[in-house]
Amino acid sequence: MRLLSPRSSFVALALVAAPAPALAAPPKADPPPALRLAIQRATLVNGLRVVMNVDHASNAVALAVTYDVGSRDEAPGQGGFARLFEHLLFGATKNLAAGEFESLVASRGGFVTARSAVDRTAYSMVVPENELALGLWLEAERMHRVDLSQAAIDADEKALAVLDRVPYGKAEARLGALAFEGALAYAHGDHDRADVAAIRAFHVAHFGPNTAILGISGDFDPDMAMNLVHRYFDGIPRIQATPFVEPNVPEQAAERREVVEDALARAPALSYGFVMPKLGTREYDALRLAQVILGDGEGSRFVARLVRGDALATEARAEVDARFGRGPGLFRIEVRLAKDAAVSEVEKRVDAALKELADAPPTEAETIRARKRLEAGFVLGLAGNRQRALELGKYELWNGDARAVGRELERLASVTPADVQRAAAQYFVTKRRTVIETRPKPTVAGNLASTAEGSR
Repeated sequence: MRLLSPRSSFVALALVAAPAPALAAPPKADPPPALRLAIQRATLVNGLRVVMNVDHASNAVALAVTYDVGSRDEAPGQGGFARLFEHLLFGATKNLAAGEFESLVASRGGFVTARSAVDRTAYSMVVPENELALGLWLEAERMHRVDLSQAAIDADEKALAVLDRVPYGKAEARLGALAFEGALAYAHGDHDRADVAAIRAFHVAHFGPNTAILGISGDFDPDMAMNLVHRYFDGIPRIQATPFVEPNVPEQAAERREVVEDALARAPALSYGFVMPKLGTREYDALRLAQVILGDGEGSRFVARLVRGDALATEARAEVDARFGRGPGLFRIEVRLAKDAAVSEVEKRVDAALKELADAPPTEAETIRARKRLEAGFVLGLAGNRQRALELGKYELWNGDARAVGRELERLASVTPADVQRAAAQYFVTKRRTVIETRPKPTVAGNLASTAEGSR
């Protein structure tokens, strides 16, 4: 796959930061940078939402189509369908042979990607600015005229079976299923066998203009772009889509725990999951800072104590699972144990760190570090055209208005150390947690299946 490397630009993404404090000064919480991102929005008669950001300093244009469908929409018997569509929509259409979609983009100097999550499936491409029309035609073509055959389904299922064989993948799957036990939209198990009739029905129910958001970012003329959007998308009819309903997740009353054996795991591991509040709440933002304080980077408590200090782990991290958008999320902790480290001892250290944060607020220095890491990650995530187009689609889907992206830095800046402590005390409790212990499973030498990671 040929990759186009557009110049990174901050012309359309302007940041105005406060001056850095003198080196000798104590840590000080600077005002958040001011984010100015020019966004234009439109909606077609068939329901397709269009979100645009122009950056004439770039030498390329990115398209991202975000569909309001993910694993939460999989009914019993449809496990893995959303993930399968990451690949199926790159297949043959009425006017394209199998493989021609990607080869056309590559031949014009571009590249494509796809990703599915709990509540969305997104396809993106980057092409030279003079190939915008081709990119829009391709997206309209696969939205309306994809050819879903049993042969294509079988081929993509085989490819996914290889991609899914990754170390500690079993623990990740079980953690989500067990933490959200009783909530079908989140608690998915194994993939189900896909036949062409079921796949076509899933496509008809979820992939249409009124369930899609088209993000365009880069060097283009917005008036010309909208003329092309009307030309290629106006004729695509709406689908009978089911409106989003926030999943009901039963409150957890006791700790859930499970042991899995993994032939691909090289060392024992512990995976923790705490069901957390949804995006947009103050507790959600506070737990994002807690994620950094506990397990994001060399300065975090887990890394300083478990990895560098006591050498009980080779890796320790915490994260707010980014797959969840409009419903309850999952705060995850992952620890890979060092050689000869005892699981019980590592658990004690993790529990102690969580209790410490619940009992006392983080220091001002920790809070500033966490906020700045989150701010930097957010800003850098908007620097490239492709990621910016994807983020615009995500914010439009999650908030109903992509311009909500401009309030992100203000929300992070408003979180106090006391907010972090309160959220930790409320959510990091034993009865709310799910724990998966991974034990390496001995395998016959030379008989271990090869693994692959990633996606398009």
